[in-house]
Amino acid sequence: MTSRDSNQIQSICRKLLNNEYNPIALQISSIDEFQRFYSTFVNLTKSIPNVSFVNLETIVKAQFSDISPQHFDILTDKPLTENDFSFAEKKVWYGADSNIQGFGRFLTTEFKENWQKITPIFFLSFILLYLANSDTLYEVIATLLIQSGTVFLSVFLIFTVSQSHILQQDRSLFQSGILQKYYSDDRNVILMGILTIALTFFSQMLIENISFITSSTATDWVLVLGRLLKSFSASIVISILFNTFFIVANYYLDRTRDVLERDLASELLHEDYQRFSKRS
Repeated sequence: MTSRDSNQIQSICRKLLNNEYNPIALQISSIDEFQRFYSTFVNLTKSIPNVSFVNLETIVKAQFSDISPQHFDILTDKPLTENDFSFAEKKVWYGADSNIQGFGRFLTTEFKENWQKITPIFFLSFILLYLANSDTLYEVIATLLIQSGTVFLSVFLIFTVSQSHILQQDRSLFQSGILQKYYSDDRNVILMGILTIALTFFSQMLIENISFITSSTATDWVLVLGRLLKSFSASIVISILFNTFFIVANYYLDRTRDVLERDLASELLHEDYQRFSKRS
């Protein structure tokens, strides 16, 4: 998308000031281009316009609310925040006011929070699997992990759909940016579940290859190394699956409570206002 030159921007601004607008949003390719629209309006009206922004994560919708109902869709390669529009002196911002957490940062944050819980699980499974050293056991564990991950994803998707119906009716969640955070968490947890299933497949393939190599090699150190790698690989996947369960417990029990308590708190405050205002 090519950026408009100064003459084109001034022509559009004059039309908008004359109440000539397009019901289709104008596509803006950069913040600099939108800032030129802003500066043009300042020069033409000799005043500071009121700008409304709605952050939709992939785009930011904008409107010069005291000039025209014309919408602007600001498209960039990176997520935008309120600070990116600091040039607008009079603005109202709806939606998330900071960058949505990506999957990499999500993994890092959750590992830091849950490492004390998953470390004992890792070492316990590692020791037990090393001592057992049974290929049949590894096959059973892989089957259980895949089934657990698949059931988890199915139940989680049902939960997400049911919650979305409730959340979409809460306008304040969207305005404050909390709704976008919830959707980001949903996406990251789903990716976590898919990653767990994928790692289970790779882990089982690795275990099968190690078993084949060690069966044809009688060297003691090769056998010990094979047992270590097999138990380590399976223990990592088990720990990741449990970490996913901990994430769900941390996020979504709190989220359900937050949504319910938010409504109850508003009702209680409104009831107190009505009760005490009648006395005065």
